[in-house]
Amino acid sequence: MISAEQFDWKKLIRIDRTWVTGQLANHFLSFDGKVIVRAYTLKASGTVTTPFAIAEVLANMIAHYVHGEMRTQNLGETRAVLSAIKYFGEKDTNTDGKFGELLLFALVEAVLGCKMVAHKLRSLSNYKDQVKGGDGIFLGHYTIEGEEYAAYLIGESKIMGRYNAALEDACKSIDRFHEPSKSSEFFNTELIVAKDNLLLDNAIDLDELYDRLTPTSDLFKKQVLVHPILIMHDWIQVEKLENAAKTNESLEKAIKAEIEKKKGYYTQSIKNMFSKYPRIQKVYLDFFIIPFKDVKEFRNALYYHIHGVHYQE
Repeated sequence: MISAEQFDWKKLIRIDRTWVTGQLANHFLSFDGKVIVRAYTLKASGTVTTPFAIAEVLANMIAHYVHGEMRTQNLGETRAVLSAIKYFGEKDTNTDGKFGELLLFALVEAVLGCKMVAHKLRSLSNYKDQVKGGDGIFLGHYTIEGEEYAAYLIGESKIMGRYNAALEDACKSIDRFHEPSKSSEFFNTELIVAKDNLLLDNAIDLDELYDRLTPTSDLFKKQVLVHPILIMHDWIQVEKLENAAKTNESLEKAIKAEIEKKKGYYTQSIKNMFSKYPRIQKVYLDFFIIPFKDVKEFRNALYYHIHGVHYQE
């Protein structure tokens, strides 16, 4: 029996992890203490950036995102997809947080190699009370200075027009896990994931798996806590680059040059949050920042590829 601490969680990932290199351009990776910043943009099509390709790729993942591998197999691919569509529902694309959660799921599994085990944490003392702020619960190993360490990850996703507003909201949500008057439910009460979302595998000792999710256990305490944080925000300036570009290559080069100029801005803006939310700097914060010219266009494209119809305002 392989222990949950040593188990290779990457083996349980069913999505195609190469989707990132196919759909996103990576512009920089920044390390500053426990703050990691990864900047991406959607790869251009010709001399225009569009959300249609990535929306199609993400839509094809919804069965595995909603149900996981075992339940998807039990339902069958067609039923699993139809059920997953219902999970997303016909909600306002401007307010539905599930689009961000789906993208974060795809990024964490592909880039960090950690497996999502549930959408939310749920307390044994109150099954109706889901901890606010958790957009995906992941287990795996996290690389720190070239070495891998057992980790549990609690995600946060924000797809908003303004970067500063998205960053503020994300840090505020993460702080809920660490603010003393609110964190006792999480750190001092046994937590389990909803059983219909818990990933089960015969190769894993279930007792140890639960230990990784039980704050009083030694195995839980040995893990590092990582908050993967997705921020997708409006970047209307890219339209000037599109207008000036003569080829796909020239547009990608121009985008890369502009995003690299924003490296200092992104990293400093995150560090500035520590004066207001000092507790969050004690854990690892792994940011995925994706500027796009119109996040509403991205949301609507994803809605279309999931539901097969355009969203009606």
